[in-house]
Amino acid sequence: MSTPDPTTLALTGQLPFILSVSAILALPISFLLIRLYRRSVLKRMSLRSEKPADKSKYFSSDPTENVEKTSYPLKLITVDASNNKDEANRAGMLFRKACSSPWRAAFIYLAGGSAFAVVMTVAFLRSSHNEMLPFRFLVLFWVYAWPLILTLYLVAATGLRTKMLLVAAYITGFTIFGSVVLARSPDSSATQLIVLWLSTNLPATVLLLVFLLRKVRAVGPMVVTFMILALTGSNLLLSIMDRRQELLRGAAEIGFSLGLGGIGTFWALSAIGFLVFAMLGWLALQWIRRRYQAKAVNDQSLILDSLWLLFGISYSVGLVFQGPLWILSGVAAFAVYKTTVLFGFRTIAPADSTQAVSLLILRVFSLGKRSEDLFDAITRHWRYLGHIQLITGPDLVAATVEPHEFLAFLSGKLDQQFIDGPEALAQRLSGMDSEPDFDGRYRVNDFFCHDDTWRITLDQLVDKSDVVLMDLRGFSPQNAGCVYEVQELVNSALLSRVVMTTDDTTDADFLEKTLTDAWTGMRFDSPNRSGPGEVRIIRLNDSSKAIFSLLEMICSAAETTQPVQISASTV
Repeated sequence: MSTPDPTTLALTGQLPFILSVSAILALPISFLLIRLYRRSVLKRMSLRSEKPADKSKYFSSDPTENVEKTSYPLKLITVDASNNKDEANRAGMLFRKACSSPWRAAFIYLAGGSAFAVVMTVAFLRSSHNEMLPFRFLVLFWVYAWPLILTLYLVAATGLRTKMLLVAAYITGFTIFGSVVLARSPDSSATQLIVLWLSTNLPATVLLLVFLLRKVRAVGPMVVTFMILALTGSNLLLSIMDRRQELLRGAAEIGFSLGLGGIGTFWALSAIGFLVFAMLGWLALQWIRRRYQAKAVNDQSLILDSLWLLFGISYSVGLVFQGPLWILSGVAAFAVYKTTVLFGFRTIAPADSTQAVSLLILRVFSLGKRSEDLFDAITRHWRYLGHIQLITGPDLVAATVEPHEFLAFLSGKLDQQFIDGPEALAQRLSGMDSEPDFDGRYRVNDFFCHDDTWRITLDQLVDKSDVVLMDLRGFSPQNAGCVYEVQELVNSALLSRVVMTTDDTTDADFLEKTLTDAWTGMRFDSPNRSGPGEVRIIRLNDSSKAIFSLLEMICSAAETTQPVQISASTV
């Protein structure tokens, strides 16, 4: 039996090793960096800026000024999300677009993933010199199409039921195609098909947990990119030394002269290669940052590109024994996937040219995971309608971190992201991203505020947002900041464009008192002084239907206050 050449050994041994170790190390490193990033943000949030704001520039009257009490009544309209049966009848154009757009995007990714699977299937059959029989092709195609399930999970699937249906559909398809192959090929067995799927997909799926775990999803691709390049350098230097014995002897002499010994010299060489290529990794991260700021990539495409490229490389490693050049099949499949996706978004589903509808999200910061769940579910749909504004808090730090913000933290320049006064606020507002990305999704504009700048920021964001969602689950007298936000909404925003959420953890009596007090004592220049007011409140539960009920209510508020023209082709 012939011994594989060094190139084949490197591609089938070192490459999988580098990918595996990089992903494994990236997971705890990502958790640690997110934790440190969150701690750093919280520390700066509690500080006071060195440039105190002149509130008179932002408020036409003093919020604490005694004003004439309004005689108009305030009506609280509370809807139970689980019993909101009129949703379909009230659904407007915005809501229908919000529901359909993720699946329109999913269709584009379905086409790209299918093209990827075709390339990999052809590569497998050609490299192994197998005949392209229809059902053999379909079984292999279905195996290589597995990343599509993960993609649809990230792009469009909102509820657990939808996610389970996607997995069930995939298993059903594999079972049908596999059964036909078994019926036509007596030498094959069900065990062989299962082993084929597991050996092809399980390793990469496990490694991709670093991308799919929500706590690290925002930074996972960047950390893995850095680790892959750094570990490649470490392995590459050792490989060069192994092939050039004179270099190895020279390095060993230097190591022994420094008292490192054999093991110490080995680790020193590994560290040198790691550090040299770590600089390339840092440059790669800076390149990603520039591409992100140029809107060539976004948070979702970074994750999906990493997913498909890693699966492509993983799939092609097994083909290398038929020839080293087959390692390029995975890269070629990824290139076809990327080309198909970009073509789809530019021609089949181009970015909508209609006016964006901006959403301001306010919430109780102590909600933690519940805040992340609601934010993820709502923004998955709303980001096809318009951009989102929010004041950064401890609950959504990991969910909203962007590449340039994360790299600013790693560079020790996180302070530059914070609003320290009116000038910084004006600059941040003027640079707010309000244009769609290549895939039609808008971005989240998060505002980093100090303890004495979040109020002036709130005032400007309320004024510049089309609709406001305020999550008041967990609201109680201890939430002084939220009390101020409720008062500011009554003072500055038409209540017809405000939607509030509650649940069993909300102190309903205190909320009613807070709203009533704010209403009766609103400023004289409040837009709500013109007549009776209504506050729309929706009680949430854990069902996916509740999310769509809330989404419909927000869309309705946006359409009521600012009708949006949407062409039929975008719905």
